[in-house]
Amino acid sequence: MGKTRHWLLLAFGSLLILAAGVSVAQAASLVEHNAIPDVEQRWSAASFSSMLESGGPPEFGRCIKTTGGAYEDAGCTTTGTGKSYEWYSAFGSSQPLEKTGFSNAIKEGTTAQLETVNKNLVSCEGESASGKYTGNKTVGSVIVTFTGCTSFGTSCKSEGAATGTVVTYSLEGVLGVEEVGAVPALNQIGQSLFPPGHSGPLAELKCGGVPMTIAGAIITPVSTNAMKLTAQSKTKAAKGKQKPENFVGGPSEVLITTIEGGTPEQGGETLTTIQTNEEKLEINSVV
Repeated sequence: MGKTRHWLLLAFGSLLILAAGVSVAQAASLVEHNAIPDVEQRWSAASFSSMLESGGPPEFGRCIKTTGGAYEDAGCTTTGTGKSYEWYSAFGSSQPLEKTGFSNAIKEGTTAQLETVNKNLVSCEGESASGKYTGNKTVGSVIVTFTGCTSFGTSCKSEGAATGTVVTYSLEGVLGVEEVGAVPALNQIGQSLFPPGHSGPLAELKCGGVPMTIAGAIITPVSTNAMKLTAQSKTKAAKGKQKPENFVGGPSEVLITTIEGGTPEQGGETLTTIQTNEEKLEINSVV
C-alpha cells in the first residue's frame, strides 16, 4: 500500500498547475530514478529578473484598427502597405488594458489525465482557475482548484478543502518562446506558472493521509497573434515528462513532488482548459 500511495502522490503532483500563461524548477540535471536535487538553487535572481523585465515579444496587448497604424493585419504581425492596425501593449501604452482579470475551466467532456515517470495514472474530473494580467509578459494572483480527484479509490485534498479538492497557493507566471519558427510570427509561445519568486511550494496536500509538497513550474503552450476573448490551452506530457520542459535558451521548468520528505521526483500533466478574459487581448510573438 505504501508503494501504491507513493506513485499515486507523484502522479497527482503533476496536476497541480494550470495552464493558460511561466518559470522555475530546473531539471537539466535530472539523474537516474528522476531525482532532482535542490531545484531552487538552479534559479538565480539575475536570470529571473532578466526574464520578467526584458522588452519585446512575446507580450500581452491589443491589436486595434486605426488610421495610419504600423501593421496591415488584424494580428499586428505584418508591416507594409495598407497599414490600418496598431499594437498597444497591455501596460504602459496609450491604450492599455482596462480589465485585467481572467478565469478558466476544464474543457467540457474532458478530464485531467496525469502520468508519472513510472507510467501510473490519476484523474481529476474538474478544474477551474482565476488570475490577472500584471505586466506585458506576466500574470499573477493565479489560484487553481482541482475537484473530483481520485486514483484507485483514493482521494487527495488540500488542508481545509473538501474531499477530492486540491487548491494551489497563489501563483505567478511569465511568457516565453518554447520553439523558434522560420519567422517571428511562427514562434511557438508558452506561459509558465510558478510560486512567487520561484520560491516555496506550489501546493501542499495529503492523499490517503500521506503528505506531499509540490514545487517547480509548468509551461503551457498558448495561442498567439489573434485578439480573443476566450482561448483553449493544452498542457501536454508523455511518460511523466512535460512538453515542453523549458523555454528556448532557458533553464528547465518541471513539476517536482516531494513525498513524506523523500527524494524529489518529476511528474507531467495533460489538461485542456478554456480561458476567458475580461476583455479581448492578444499574445503577440512579433512586436
